[in-house]
Amino acid sequence: MSEFRYCKLTKEWTLFAPERLKRPKGLNNKKEVYLGEIMHEKCPFDLGKEEFTPHEITRISQDGKWKCRVVPNLYNVLSIEAPLQSTRDSFFEKASGFGAHEVVIETPNHDKQIWDYDYNDLINYFLILQERVVNLKKDDRLAYLSVFKNQGEEAGASMSHSHSQIIGLPFLPKKIKENFEYQKEYFKAHNRALFDDILYEELAYGKNIIAQNSEFVLYCPYASSFAFEVKIVSKKRLSSLSEFTKSDLSALCDITKEYFSKFYAALGDVAFNMIINNAPYKDYNEETKNYFRFNIEIKPRIYKEAGFEQNTDIKINVVLPETATKIYKESR
Repeated sequence: MSEFRYCKLTKEWTLFAPERLKRPKGLNNKKEVYLGEIMHEKCPFDLGKEEFTPHEITRISQDGKWKCRVVPNLYNVLSIEAPLQSTRDSFFEKASGFGAHEVVIETPNHDKQIWDYDYNDLINYFLILQERVVNLKKDDRLAYLSVFKNQGEEAGASMSHSHSQIIGLPFLPKKIKENFEYQKEYFKAHNRALFDDILYEELAYGKNIIAQNSEFVLYCPYASSFAFEVKIVSKKRLSSLSEFTKSDLSALCDITKEYFSKFYAALGDVAFNMIINNAPYKDYNEETKNYFRFNIEIKPRIYKEAGFEQNTDIKINVVLPETATKIYKESR
């Protein structure tokens, strides 16, 4: 039987329809084919191919070799050199393409994917992300930082070498602004962070908790929009990677590593999007920690969105979170 479930975080409904998974091509975990990368030897992200990327912004090195590095995106959608200005074009409004667009090359190893990462790989990854979150905040023209990883062609990746992207915007996107204000108003009304209440409810419900440690909870949201979707949410008053201590980063690495080992065991080489949600730069202050919690969303892409979803904004999820949780927990 299908059913609708309501998410109090997004204020949206998801339609769960497990029967649709039985359709042809309902689940495809074959290795992806990537556009823009014809052969391994031409990959500019590999160790020794540094001259083929734009001028490096930063790196983490060990034993004289880089382990993680950040470069400007060669095919950038925004430019930090562009003037920040808006103008009228007859009846219409337009603005310059100002912003930041960076690529985080997560590993020098072409064939290593995030489910293969050891603790050292993950700590380097989160440390360099933290560095960029802190440094880009110094540019007061930026209002929001989108930090994300596309894995696989179905998730929008054009190269198989493991990497993430950072896009800095001079404004808050409508979706981000509305959700941020919603969480702020929720705190004013209840004197509690919305995510704190969601975690309390998910932990009390219990059926969708995959794992937790002293600082983070890993779970499949009750009204998840995507099959096998998970969230990693901070238990502490942390709203951004910029606030993380070494202990916080260590706990994040532990639970991320635990998840991706289960992900690969359960799903194989499936495409996914990972979104790392920090509090926006705009209006960020000490009070932000009261109502906003750092979190990571991971959305496997095993089911393609079609006309109904685009027309109604109601997602169809073919796997109940209780089922996904059971599969994750039993995967080794």
